[in-house]
Amino acid sequence: MLSGAILLPGSTFALSSDSKQPMYIESDSVVYDENKGETVYVGNVRARQGSLEVTGEKMIINQQKGQADQMIVYGNPARLQQSPDGGGPDNHGMGKRADYFPESGILILNGDAVTWEGPSPDTSEHTVKSDHIEYDTRNSIYKAGSSKSGTRRVHVKIIPKEAQAE
Repeated sequence: MLSGAILLPGSTFALSSDSKQPMYIESDSVVYDENKGETVYVGNVRARQGSLEVTGEKMIINQQKGQADQMIVYGNPARLQQSPDGGGPDNHGMGKRADYFPESGILILNGDAVTWEGPSPDTSEHTVKSDHIEYDTRNSIYKAGSSKSGTRRVHVKIIPKEAQAE
């Protein structure tokens, strides 16, 4: 359901086997509204599917015809972590809100959003910070910020290969 949600420029794809794994969700409470097709998990939410782990304070899954069509995770921050195919450092993303649309493969991070690979954004080869980060997992298109607003400025850190060896 959530698999393939976190990818970074220059990174390899997330584990392709994740989408074939069952999803496990834990929270302090859950409310399922069949009429609305909505499940709301609240309090210390943790979802795991294969190598993908998502944590936050609240997660809403909207469903149509038994399939999730939107997942929204709120947190301070909402966090995502996933292992890439072929090994290498895990991919991470966080923001105050994360929206994932399984049908289109679009992931949107909003509010103090950051993506990186490896244990820390400070030591990552590729770190992107913005108020808005969007990733099209199907077409490998990564967008951050907005040309219309200075409040969505993008900050990118790329470490040269020579500096990584030191």
